[in-house]
Amino acid sequence: MFTSLQKYFSPVVNEDEELCFLQIFKPLYIVLSALGLFPQAVRFPDGIQNTTLNIKNSVINSMCTLFMIVIVHAFLVFHLQELNISSKDNSMTEDNMTLMNYIIGLVLEILFCTVSYFCVIRDRNLYITMLNDMAVCWDKLAMGKRRLILGRLRVHINCVVLTTVLAMILVLAVATYTSYLGVWKMILITLTFVLPDLIQFTMIAFYLVLILMVVALLKNIEEEFKVISLVKNNAPNDLVEAHLVVSIREIREIYVKTMEIKRRINEAFQAPILVAMMVCFLELVSMPHMIYHGLSFQANFTMHDAVECTIWVLNQLLKMYALAKSGSLLNSQVNEIGRTIHNIPISGDKDLKLYLDVLHFSSLMSYQDTAITIYGYFPLDSTLVFNIVASAAMYLVILVQFDKPE
Repeated sequence: MFTSLQKYFSPVVNEDEELCFLQIFKPLYIVLSALGLFPQAVRFPDGIQNTTLNIKNSVINSMCTLFMIVIVHAFLVFHLQELNISSKDNSMTEDNMTLMNYIIGLVLEILFCTVSYFCVIRDRNLYITMLNDMAVCWDKLAMGKRRLILGRLRVHINCVVLTTVLAMILVLAVATYTSYLGVWKMILITLTFVLPDLIQFTMIAFYLVLILMVVALLKNIEEEFKVISLVKNNAPNDLVEAHLVVSIREIREIYVKTMEIKRRINEAFQAPILVAMMVCFLELVSMPHMIYHGLSFQANFTMHDAVECTIWVLNQLLKMYALAKSGSLLNSQVNEIGRTIHNIPISGDKDLKLYLDVLHFSSLMSYQDTAITIYGYFPLDSTLVFNIVASAAMYLVILVQFDKPE
């Protein structure tokens, strides 16, 4: 059992351990399949010989997808009916303005599920193609600190990303189930707020993990250039090519392929991320407004309600941070590659071929856009959290000025 856990959670890959690049994705794949976010069933490679995914019977995965679609949409109808009957019985929906924010948030949560399931059904084969392309690019680079990169990657995915997702959902569940609500109301909130938020968190984790895998490929390219620099310092100019396992031309091809994978990830996830940003923005406006309105005008607004709203706000901030971090990591790693290739020592006419290869690679990098954008409107980078929080604060101030007791 310890050996099995070490295979997925150890930051160090032992020399006798048969671990391929795609095996790191397996724990997340299990979570995605359970939520219906990976309609294709795949067989993971069991060693370092076969390193690609193979499609197998996908009936169970497809049934999970269909089941989740039916559940969230059916209970959206039940929840709206319940609000029409007893909205005045809940401190968060008894006022017209808070009720409107509540309904809009509910609809957006389900809209995210609708868009996400449409995209995963549409792109079910694309995911497998991208993962297999990543595995091919990884296996072509044989030098560098592959085991260290692989160990850090699986710690980021299994110990940071997955643990954060499960922890936040657990906190949301505890906040929901410790409130003074009826059983039917708790079921409705679970299946129309907590479950969609779990789907949203998992979909963002899916995107983030793919970006982390792309960053690992770029890190491997950086290590290859460090190897070239080391060989150049220790070998005669005319013997540099003979000492290299992978040439700069081959590294250039892998870099182009990696950037192509990045663009496909961007295209596949931009629709769900756009709706997720809408959800985050609304929650950052409506939840603080609920706290203000409840504390100012409602006698039945409890401390538990305030804590629950605060948890939802922190939840949205964490999602935005994950999205912003993905673009920052990608840009940072590309910049590291640029600095590394310009540190390769080049001198004299005998280095002319190496100089031209480095120059060609540098020119290529300038034409390979590293930014991740949402339909070209705004980038996912370190400015994302500030821009959304600042905009939400402005709208919150406007809501507070128009707020009044009813």
